[in-house]
Amino acid sequence: MAQRSFVVTRKKRSVKPEKHAARERLLRAALDIFTEKGYALTSVREIVEAARVTKPVLYYYFGSKEGIYMELMTEPFKVLEKILEETAHEEISSRERVMQMYNRIFLLSIENLKAARLMYSIYYGPPQGAPFLDFEAYHLKIREFTGLIVKDGIKNGEFRPVNADTLTWVLIGALNFVFEEQLCHRSPMIDKKGLSSMLALIFDGVASLKSQGKR
Repeated sequence: MAQRSFVVTRKKRSVKPEKHAARERLLRAALDIFTEKGYALTSVREIVEAARVTKPVLYYYFGSKEGIYMELMTEPFKVLEKILEETAHEEISSRERVMQMYNRIFLLSIENLKAARLMYSIYYGPPQGAPFLDFEAYHLKIREFTGLIVKDGIKNGEFRPVNADTLTWVLIGALNFVFEEQLCHRSPMIDKKGLSSMLALIFDGVASLKSQGKR
């Protein structure tokens, strides 16, 4: 009788790697505790206990409490820089570029609202011993890219020949106001739609006759 040959196959398991899950739990736990207690009063022990890992796991991924803080703070800013670079050079009108840029910045802020609250508490509040991060540099980047788009809009006749710096500050003021509304612990009085309406009102006020005729 011919012998039968059997081939044993193993099912491939599509399970999320535990090490990746542990890293994400550490980030979430650190952000929660930093926001609740402040950076200075948060210990590594509290973070690892909340994340259900050991201290060596935190040290492996981030090196220290300072390292996990810097990861939380810098990751959203990397996305911000990408937004600024991509939107500033799109082949659309200056008005559309600013509105698209600010809408994407707004959504980024909402997605990282807890990190934004932590950033504001450290930047505007008393020193907490957190590693230095030049938050102002990112504010200046938004101003720089907004200014470049505004000047382009004036140069190509889309906007009236207003003072470019003044218009830039007015636009940033609208963005900051709407963003800071989201930081409040009450229900915000204005949202993404409100931001778009404010920007549209500003741009309608500076639109040249030529651009008005196109609309």
